Amino acid sequence: MTTDLKAFLNDLYIAEFGLVPTNNSIKPVHVANGLGRALTGRVYDSDALAEFLRPSILNQKTREKVERNPNSAILERYGEAITGRDGEVIDRESLSMLRNLAEGVLGTDKAVFGEAARSSYTLSNETLLTRDPSDHRCGIFLARLLTAGHEADAAIHIRALLSTDDDPWSMLAMPMTKLAKPQDVDTATEAAMQHAYAPMIPADAGTPTAPTLASPTLTNLRRAFDRLARFEQTSGSKLNSLRRLVTFACFAVHVHLISRYSEAVEGAPRSPILLDIFDGSRTSLRNASRASFRAAGDTIEALMLLRIRERLQPQVSALGAEQVIAGLPTKVQDRVRQGFDAYRHDDQVSELEAVAEAFWQVAAEEKNHPRGFLADLGRRAGYLTPWSVAGRGGKQQKRYGINAEFLETLVAATVDPERPLDFPEFLDEIRTNYGIVVGQRSDDQIVRCNNLAQKPFGTPTSVSEEELRLNVEALRRAMLEAGYAKAFADGQTVITTDPKSLALL
Repeated sequence: MTTDLKAFLNDLYIAEFGLVPTNNSIKPVHVANGLGRALTGRVYDSDALAEFLRPSILNQKTREKVERNPNSAILERYGEAITGRDGEVIDRESLSMLRNLAEGVLGTDKAVFGEAARSSYTLSNETLLTRDPSDHRCGIFLARLLTAGHEADAAIHIRALLSTDDDPWSMLAMPMTKLAKPQDVDTATEAAMQHAYAPMIPADAGTPTAPTLASPTLTNLRRAFDRLARFEQTSGSKLNSLRRLVTFACFAVHVHLISRYSEAVEGAPRSPILLDIFDGSRTSLRNASRASFRAAGDTIEALMLLRIRERLQPQVSALGAEQVIAGLPTKVQDRVRQGFDAYRHDDQVSELEAVAEAFWQVAAEEKNHPRGFLADLGRRAGYLTPWSVAGRGGKQQKRYGINAEFLETLVAATVDPERPLDFPEFLDEIRTNYGIVVGQRSDDQIVRCNNLAQKPFGTPTSVSEEELRLNVEALRRAMLEAGYAKAFADGQTVITTDPKSLALL
């Protein structure tokens, strides 16, 4: 009998996706922290740094800042870590400036609080890893992806980057992180890392290259991760490399979530990622991009409803819907019953379908709809942008866009330095690997159906073919301007991460 709705939904999310997409305030620093923690198997008790970065806290009732860790308290607790420029005298104004600078760099995503266990810092080395659970198992999922079958370039490179502390960010944190004590991750994390996740089971674990996993999407993402890591080993500075790897990690989570339905259920739709290369000023294109994002949330909801029905079916058959609802806690029981009654008014809806819909409705309200998770992570990682040119439309009214950093990351994850791609080949690759469409003629039906399988899914989308073609040209020009493409006199445009290689064509 189901008695805890949140635990019930959590179990379904973890079984289906390997993570829990319900944190509507998730940030890339949360994902970075979770991934680093899972790959290294360590965290650090860095309360000293958390207090150093947060002189004051916001009183949630009065909405006023309250000084919690003034300079005097920091010097009293951690004075041995701070030395004055001229002997023992420490200039308080200079200390304040140092703290402000450190907060601006290490707490840039506003994810640092008064204690390390609730904080995620801007990650530059492993001493900045904490127990903060805000990633909702994204880190565990990603670490398992990068180590499935065997470790390769991405897992090895990320560990190597985190093992050094000679970069400016790490040096800024060093007075406080020297006081941090390493700790092993908790047993739940260790157990989750060892537990088999069916879509990641390798079909060819013995191969020296990236393994073929049960999920084609995860296979493509693993290979893209390792390709990006190889690029970073030769081309990226440490901090830029970490930033691009984390950006791609966020995008990989997004692609995994929205593709899972099509892989778990034969014939199920997979929503495309329609990138709007413009600034949102082309109405038809921006609306179509927003529709593709909404379809992404709809595919997750459809899969979860299916799994809820499967899980509840034995209980409803044996006890009836009323008894199943009666087993819930009182605080949610009435809301589930109201939803059930509303759905049962439709004669076409079975008792099982009605109770499943009611469960999902209330559970999504209690734990947040996955669409909010997708929106917040994508907005902060750079591949989602406000639907309206003026930024209006609400928190979840987003369209797929692209900024310079995400474009650079996408190219490096897709194109091998030794194998440049013609522009049409590149477009085919990003559609195959990630479900990205831009507006080729072959994309028209995909965009209208909101389904990579070109079969209708939800309300058909109206879009201007002219704007789709202009969108393709806008991406080509953006790649030329970014230095990752070269146009030749015969009309060919070649995409590469190694511009020098174009001289050999």
